[in-house]
Amino acid sequence: MSANTEPMVMGVDPLNVLRDEVKPLPRHVLARVKKGKTGRTQILDGSMLEQHADLVPYALTHVTMIFDNEDDIIRCARMLQWSDERMRSKENPRIMWEWKRSFREGMAVEFSVAWYSKEFFEQNRVAFKDKNHQNYFHKFGLSVADIKTQDEVIDQNNS
Repeated sequence: MSANTEPMVMGVDPLNVLRDEVKPLPRHVLARVKKGKTGRTQILDGSMLEQHADLVPYALTHVTMIFDNEDDIIRCARMLQWSDERMRSKENPRIMWEWKRSFREGMAVEFSVAWYSKEFFEQNRVAFKDKNHQNYFHKFGLSVADIKTQDEVIDQNNS
């Protein structure tokens, strides 16, 4: 069984009470992940929420993860795809953040989080350190210490 087809089920947590299965990557996405081994390649589109199409984010958090092996990169891409799909399926019209495009370059995976409210950004910018996120990282061999983030304020007038 490969890292792309092994069963991955998310545990019960406040974000995922239904124990969603993390689906394998589609063939074209898996091909992008593999292509990224030799050069910077976009692997996923992000959540691309229509409600944010014309908005300027208050801030972006740029995230970089460095991996030791190919299987963990594939597992990470599967988790990012799962999260993007969950975001797109939410019916809440006031989601104050979204995932941006994900890239792979060599053994690094990068993406950004767009924050559409100063208050929401200030309250949640370190959410990746909570227990639920730590459980996610464990599924692809990383810990909070392995996640590098950099915040960039874009629109200081947005509150």
